[in-house]
Amino acid sequence: MEQIKILFFVIGTFFGVEQSRIVAEKTTVTVNPASKTITVLQENLMGIIQAESDSLEIQKELKQLISPNQPWSAEFENYTKKEKLFFSSEDDHTLNSTLTLTYSDAKDLKVFGIEVNKEGLFSMTNFPKSHIKSTDGTLGERYWTFKADQPFSFTEAPLTDMPEAYEKLLKGLLPFWKALKP
Repeated sequence: MEQIKILFFVIGTFFGVEQSRIVAEKTTVTVNPASKTITVLQENLMGIIQAESDSLEIQKELKQLISPNQPWSAEFENYTKKEKLFFSSEDDHTLNSTLTLTYSDAKDLKVFGIEVNKEGLFSMTNFPKSHIKSTDGTLGERYWTFKADQPFSFTEAPLTDMPEAYEKLLKGLLPFWKALKP
């Protein structure tokens, strides 16, 4: 398997931000092979804030990410369409984002660690700490597989087993986003 360069739950990786401080509590990924789209819904964007300087760095990163002029990572150069949307949840308690990308070839999904295997199925490594779940795929010993001719979705919840000491430092980013909105 190719090295995974884009982490679904770290929004900064989509925009080439090194050591991104912003993560999603839950991420839902939907791949549609017919339309060659991948949609990434990131729910409850958060940051670990230990000191005032962390707060300022997270605010700076968020400002960069929501900017309409922020370039996408070079990994998406071959993607024909790239869209991002930041929005508050219906109950106005969390900041979420949706990223929609249109790829040209299934090989373009390698950046996410998704490949077509020998059996002609989409395949990706299972990372137990990411708490990946899917009703569309089959979990084998080490890999998730999905039919290559049908849309499929999976969710990740990597903050599920976070140590309590770090859990206390997680802060939702909705107030930061509201302060940055024009």
